[in-house]
Amino acid sequence: MNLGSQISLLYIRAVRQTRLFLIAVISNLLFKKHTRCVKILINRDGAFGDSIVALPAINIIRQNFPTAQIDLLSINNGGVSFKDLGLDEGLIDNLYVVNKIGRGKILKSLKQSNYDLFIQIPQNIGIYKSIRNMLLVRFYLNIKSAFGWDSGRIKSHMRYQKIFQKTPTETQRFINALQKNGIHGDIQYPLRSQEPKHGLFEEIIATHKPIVFLIGGKLQPKKWPLEHWVSLATLIGPQQKILLIGGKDEISEAKFILSKTTNTINFCGELTIPELNHVFKNAALAISLDTGAMHLCDAAGTKLIALFSTRDLSNKWYPNNKSSIVIEKVLACSFCLKTKCSNNICMSNITPEEVYISINKLLTN
Repeated sequence: MNLGSQISLLYIRAVRQTRLFLIAVISNLLFKKHTRCVKILINRDGAFGDSIVALPAINIIRQNFPTAQIDLLSINNGGVSFKDLGLDEGLIDNLYVVNKIGRGKILKSLKQSNYDLFIQIPQNIGIYKSIRNMLLVRFYLNIKSAFGWDSGRIKSHMRYQKIFQKTPTETQRFINALQKNGIHGDIQYPLRSQEPKHGLFEEIIATHKPIVFLIGGKLQPKKWPLEHWVSLATLIGPQQKILLIGGKDEISEAKFILSKTTNTINFCGELTIPELNHVFKNAALAISLDTGAMHLCDAAGTKLIALFSTRDLSNKWYPNNKSSIVIEKVLACSFCLKTKCSNNICMSNITPEEVYISINKLLTN
């Protein structure tokens, strides 16, 4: 490790420790330790993937407080939310999913609920927003016990963070936060599974488990070239059925892949989350981009090959299943945080041939 690397790591540690120190001091000033908890409010914002990775932590909270009223507040500005997941009955008593415009109204309503404990399933926010939210919880919602804020994401020197630091997955990060506050439990995903309404999928699995291509993704730099999906389907061969999974936004992409292949079937925009869960549980394996459906696939325990862009510090979004294979390319232009990329080089450099080798490895195992 050269001097530049050492200075970068020292800076990262200093920023993280400073944030954690400030949060600890303010927490001790504002909040008392939770004891008897009859009513608990959990906050976790975000869409599909953000919701899935938080489920084990939410389930552990329920394990520790089986008779408490547990409510969940989630700020979601579009896309899949906690309401769409098909949560197990009894996990959450009251679920509030609102956009930013409706946030003030719902907070005013929750203010009257007299919660005993607030648990923040941490977002990747900076110290200013963390302190602001802590003050809001204590003095607006009038909740006297609360925890869960952490150092958040440090956007600088991400290359050195990736090389030299062990970054936990988001799921493990949330569990670590609970354990620091004396809350322990088993890792489970409390999701319902439902057979798809039309019988095509059941006809497919009656003879052979399919391979799933998860082609969805919101950010263009995280997408794999469509020609690569076509090449991979060709390498897999005509005997193996391949299901194309994505949202309605991926229907045109699926049509392109269908037009170039003979072994693919389009399911984009056709399945609910519980139906997707059923599909993943009955698939031979899945190849996925860094998308919310990948985390659902991981939760289902499906053999998984995840293709990651390195525009960001990708480690935290890795699948938790140890048998999964992650393929990514760290290049000179990585960690750019761009939402648009002219050549998408870190994804296009992942070749269909190396993905095919990983498929054979997983299927053999």
